[in-house]
Amino acid sequence: MLIREIEDKDLQVITDIYNSNEEFLIHHLWHDRVDRDFILHEITEMKEHGFFSTIIEDDGKPVGIIDYMIREDKSVYLSLMMLDKKMQSKGIGAGVYRLFEEMVLRLGAKNIRIDVVNDHSPNVIPFWQKMGFVGQYEDSMTWGDKTSKVLVMKKFI
Repeated sequence: MLIREIEDKDLQVITDIYNSNEEFLIHHLWHDRVDRDFILHEITEMKEHGFFSTIIEDDGKPVGIIDYMIREDKSVYLSLMMLDKKMQSKGIGAGVYRLFEEMVLRLGAKNIRIDVVNDHSPNVIPFWQKMGFVGQYEDSMTWGDKTSKVLVMKKFI
């Protein structure tokens, strides 16, 4: 399994990964589908804000995406980790997260923060707790036209 930077050739597969997660899209964006232009806009905007947009491959096959930022103080903000719906609930997410954590540790990271949308049930807070994250405080986040409640979670590594 490897994590690499996104290339132009990946735009359609990233669109497909997003669209395989219809519930995620509805809870986060109030839409059940996105198009290639949305993905291109997201990647461009994330890059402008200092984020790395990456694709996760397993045996050369794209299985997910990760967007993250490493700040000057060596804290990491994990903005998005999304697996193709077909890959979920098979233990792959935990493996992907561990690979990501190992990667940022090699880059000198001290802690990782993630903002987990928690205004719907079920949500992924239990997954992040299993990965060692602890809730810090509640906040809100706006993505597109939707503002959601989030639990800010952190892990010291």
